[in-house]
Amino acid sequence: MNVSNIIMSSYWGREVRHKYITQGSKTLAVIFPGKNYSAERPLLDYAAKAAREHNCDVLLLEYGYQSARVGFKRDEMIILIQECKAAIASLPEYKKILFISKSVGAVIAGRIAEELEIQKKTSHLFITPLPEAIPLIQQSKGSVIYGGGDPLFSEQHSGEISELHHLKVYRIDDANHSLEVGQVNESLAILLVIINFYHEFFRDALNT
Repeated sequence: MNVSNIIMSSYWGREVRHKYITQGSKTLAVIFPGKNYSAERPLLDYAAKAAREHNCDVLLLEYGYQSARVGFKRDEMIILIQECKAAIASLPEYKKILFISKSVGAVIAGRIAEELEIQKKTSHLFITPLPEAIPLIQQSKGSVIYGGGDPLFSEQHSGEISELHHLKVYRIDDANHSLEVGQVNESLAILLVIINFYHEFFRDALNT
């Protein structure tokens, strides 16, 4: 296994360091953070670890505004998408692509799959997506995990994707936007369930 950093300049005035882990795979898993949820936090950290267990190469994206420690403005979305797209496009070509995204990352991942025209070889794992990602999710294959207590993603939103044959949709009862509940032990138990969903996603994606 080889670990390196792809260092690129950013609109936000600071270099970004995208962590790139290779192990000779023909499949690349790309981790798209949430707005305030970096790739090092539990949901995405364990997703990256699971990807490595399934012998994927892994790219963990860092957003420019995260590196600069400043807030994110929604009118900067196009810039963010272009910077992430440039990082992915800089890598060797892979036979399969897995996009694992949290919250606003779901929008970025869906848009990049469209713009790079790689939808056919890309499977998505959308974790607590935002409602604005629904049109992108509807044309994607893979899995969606959301919390029943997430104020940003309602049961109505879930209903817009739950009947699609190319998607598996998992609801975590009472969990918030970070897929946590009030008690630490219960949140850890939920995390274990989610990790099992991750393994199911990788098995499905890699065997089709």
